[in-house]
Amino acid sequence: MKKSNKEVLLFTLPCLIFIGLIFYAPFLSSLYYSLTKWNGIDADVVFIGLDNFKKIFTADSDFWKSLFFTLKYSVLFIILVNLVSLFLATMLVKKMKLANFLRSLFFVPYIMSLILVGFIWRFIFSQGFAILFEKTNLGVFNLSWLGAPNLAFISIVLVSVWQGLGFY
Repeated sequence: MKKSNKEVLLFTLPCLIFIGLIFYAPFLSSLYYSLTKWNGIDADVVFIGLDNFKKIFTADSDFWKSLFFTLKYSVLFIILVNLVSLFLATMLVKKMKLANFLRSLFFVPYIMSLILVGFIWRFIFSQGFAILFEKTNLGVFNLSWLGAPNLAFISIVLVSVWQGLGFY
């Protein structure tokens, strides 16, 4: 082996070990545990093969509801975040005095913690909209945005799009 190849191996080996420990070890571990009957606490792990997957696909109706919900969320999020961010990007390319400020303003939600975003929007949906309804009497502010299942779904999509705009 040449000296340069040894150097490449020497410098990339720590990174490969780190990636293996952080990404591949948990992936392989979860793959193994998906083939077992284990509650995550007990010491005894019983290997049952593909029975967990058979049960999910045949006997668990919640799995299909969850899968449909996730697909619906993903499609809506991808379409909306791309359309809105493309629109905003074309607007911010134009010569404007506030363009840099607005770029920063749109990027801030992306770097915020998910927990902080959750608290902010919970406040907006519960108390902020109530105040706006008192001031404007617009019916849209009087809706139960987090209480009704369809509105809660729309709320989650809108908050996700709002947070992701800065990146896209």
